[in-house]
Amino acid sequence: MNCLHCGAPVLINDVCSECGLKQEYLVKAWNTSLYYYNVGLEDAKIRDLTGAEKALKLSLRYYKANIDARNLLGLVYYETGQVIEALEEWVISSNYQSEENPALRYLKLLQGNQNKLSSFDQAAKKYNLTLHYVRQKDHDLALIQLKRVLSANPHFVKAYLILALIYIQDGNLDKARKALQRVLRIDKYNPMAQHYMAEMEKNGKQYSTGVPMDTDYGEEEFLLEDVEESEEEEELDGEETARRKIREIIERGAAADDINPEQNLEVGSYQEIKYGKHNVLYLTAGLVIGIVAMFFLVMPARIKSISSENLNLKASYSAELAGKNVTIANLQDNNEKLQTNIDSLTRQIEEMSVESSAGGVNDNIMTGFQAYMDGNKQEAITALGNVDLNSSELSEATRNCIQAIVNNSTEELNGCRSTGMTAYGAENYDEAIKQLQIFCNLKPEDAEARYNLAKAYENTGNIEAAHNLYQDINNRFPDSPYVTTSFQ
Repeated sequence: MNCLHCGAPVLINDVCSECGLKQEYLVKAWNTSLYYYNVGLEDAKIRDLTGAEKALKLSLRYYKANIDARNLLGLVYYETGQVIEALEEWVISSNYQSEENPALRYLKLLQGNQNKLSSFDQAAKKYNLTLHYVRQKDHDLALIQLKRVLSANPHFVKAYLILALIYIQDGNLDKARKALQRVLRIDKYNPMAQHYMAEMEKNGKQYSTGVPMDTDYGEEEFLLEDVEESEEEEELDGEETARRKIREIIERGAAADDINPEQNLEVGSYQEIKYGKHNVLYLTAGLVIGIVAMFFLVMPARIKSISSENLNLKASYSAELAGKNVTIANLQDNNEKLQTNIDSLTRQIEEMSVESSAGGVNDNIMTGFQAYMDGNKQEAITALGNVDLNSSELSEATRNCIQAIVNNSTEELNGCRSTGMTAYGAENYDEAIKQLQIFCNLKPEDAEARYNLAKAYENTGNIEAAHNLYQDINNRFPDSPYVTTSFQ
């Protein structure tokens, strides 16, 4: 035995091996679903479509895969004009059973007529618009929309109920009664229609003595079929014929021909809504008025708006262009200043070259100058770091040039100091001496750097160099915390 819920094998204790549900409960739910399906079927046979809808929903609540109940609920929805809900039920049914399912025939027939489907969709949208107009108490527009809705979907029970309410509020009790009679021909025991009829009978004098709204619907007034006493027997025959027809559809599973829009289940004889005799004339006049209004009302304002946008855009471009011109002028001025500095440095280098040819400047100075001219500041600092700025052998021009390079290479010098300090902390004294010597030669006023350089020399055994640095610190920075009075 397989589980009624998931299809997995059932264990000997009557519990599903996969989902763990007890089959006793599933069988009870299935039987309850069948019971309510039979109730819904009986209600549908006597055209109690509201009762059938409630019973079938209960059936699906107990067992949602009850294909017969779902298909019949779709037929009930379709008969009361709720086409979208009917399609939804049939689509769900076809997903549960994709073969030998009557819902497939219903879907194929409806989806094969796209124009009909589109008209049903438009009718649903117009019905929603009608509800909006009713809330706004705009009965004229509501009636116009209802005419279009019922023309596209003449079995739409909810639309007839709204129509009856509007007629009741307008004091047109006869038309309201006819609309409710239509509802009862489609859904014989519709509770809302019965309630409205009872209220009309109960308060008929109150409604009839009220002042009706002055509403003239003209030639486009919705025409309800007059109910004459002489036609009473004929109407009863039509109702009996409709009842037999829906019974045949339910018993045969609703063959495709029975749902054909051309042979749709008609309940009584209904006169379709007319849109009026002069629709083409009204449409043409509306188009002409729209075109004239566009040229005389819309286009001038649009042209003025575009002109204003163009002026604003032109002003913004002009402001942006002026700002860029100022930026260009500033850049050109800065470029001229930089070129002046370069020319000055070039002259100083040339002067030093002359001095070097006469017998004098260290190769490190020339190497540093050349590296700086090539844009390599790090190499320039490394080369110039071997030069002592306090040396008496340097000319004033050379010292000024080196000082200018030092002032423009602060980042590289700080890098040498940081690397030297880090190497000293890591007891890498050779690297500390190399980096700190460069820094101290070019920045002789840093007492801390000179003290660490002296300690590095002392730790490498170069006592003489350390002693010289300690003496220099004591002489130049007597108030600093790095003054040393004795050392080993």
